[in-house]
Amino acid sequence: MRKIILFLLISFGLQAQLSPQAQVSLITIAPGKDLYSVFGHSSIWIQDPANGVDRVYSYGTFDFDTEYFYWKFLKGTLPYSISVNSMPTILDYYGQVEHRTVNMQVLHLSQAEKNSMFNALETNLLPENREYSYKFFYDNCATRIRDKVEAITGKAYAWDSYKHIQGKSYRDWMNVYLNANSWEALGMNLALGVPANVIATSSQSCYLPDNFFAATKLAVRAGKPIADEPLALYQSTEKVEVGFDWFGPFTWLSLLSFITLFVSLKSSRGTYVFDVILFSTYGLLSLFLFFLAVGTDHIVMGWNPASLVLFPLQFPLVFWFAKNPAWKRYNQVMAILACIGFIWCMTESWTLVFPLMPILIRTLALALRSKPVING
Repeated sequence: MRKIILFLLISFGLQAQLSPQAQVSLITIAPGKDLYSVFGHSSIWIQDPANGVDRVYSYGTFDFDTEYFYWKFLKGTLPYSISVNSMPTILDYYGQVEHRTVNMQVLHLSQAEKNSMFNALETNLLPENREYSYKFFYDNCATRIRDKVEAITGKAYAWDSYKHIQGKSYRDWMNVYLNANSWEALGMNLALGVPANVIATSSQSCYLPDNFFAATKLAVRAGKPIADEPLALYQSTEKVEVGFDWFGPFTWLSLLSFITLFVSLKSSRGTYVFDVILFSTYGLLSLFLFFLAVGTDHIVMGWNPASLVLFPLQFPLVFWFAKNPAWKRYNQVMAILACIGFIWCMTESWTLVFPLMPILIRTLALALRSKPVING
C-alpha cells in the first residue's frame, strides 16, 4: 500500500518521501559481447524496504517494435526512454543470461538528496517525460546518470584531477572497447566524422560507464568519499578472449590492396571492369557516408574526411574516367583528395587506413597514367 501511495503522489506532481533506511546506488554493468552492449551500462538503484521500493532506473532503452524502427535508427530519430526494473530482474538478465559483472556503489546522500533523486527519476518516468533523443557520446545511459548524481552531490567530482580518464578523443575511447580487426570497428570508425576526434574531458569521457564508475570511486565531499567501495552483486567468471580474426577486415582489405597494386602495376588494358567495380563500390559507400553526415541527426557523423578518399562522384563517373585519357585533370584532383584524406585518417585512426588503401593505390595509378589528349 505504501508503494502505491508513493507513486500516486508522484503522478499528481507531489513529492514522495522515502524512509531513512532507503539507499541510492550507482549500478555499473560490465561490457557484453554484442555490439549494443560492448560499452557497458549504467543504472541507478533505489531500494527502500520500509516502503517496498526496489527500482533500477535505466536510460537508453528502445523498442524494436517501434514503427519504421530501422529507418528511424538510421536517421537518428529513434525515440529512447527511461525504463525501470527490479534488482532480481536485472541480476537475472545481466548475470544469469548475459554473464556480465554487476557492480554496486552505495551513494552517501542525505535524506533530502535521496528524496530528490527518487522524485526526479519517477517524474522522468512519467509517459509525457520518458522519451528523449539519444546521442551516443553526449546523451546516453551513463551521461544521464552522471548529470543527476553530479547535480545532487555538488562539486564532489574533481574532474580536472582525474588524469586517467583524460587525454583521449571520443573516438579513441570508443576504440578501447572494440576489437580493432572487426567489421564493427571498421564501420563505426568510417561513419564517424570530425566531432568524434575532439579530445574528451574527464567528465565527457564518462559517456562510458566504466569511466563514470572510476570517477565515482574518487569523488569526495567534505573530505569523505561520496560512495562505498564497489560491491559485486554478480561476478562473471567468463573471460573474453580477443584473438586475431583471420576473417576480419584486415585480411580481406590487405588482399584487396595487393590485388589493386598488381592491377595498377600492369598495363592499363583489361582493367576497366576492375576499376568500375572498385570505384563504384567506394563511390556508393561514400554516398551513404555523405547521407549520414548531412541527412541524419547524428551529429558525430558530420564533417567526415573519409569521404575525401571515397569521393561520392566516383560513381557513376567511373564509367568515363577509367578509360578516357581526357579525364586526366579529374584523376589528378581525385588523387590529391585521396592523399589528403588518407593522411588525415593516419593521424586519427589506423582502423581507417586499411579500407582506404586500395582506393588510394588505384587513384594514384590512374593519375600517373592519364595522358593529355593531343589534337591534330
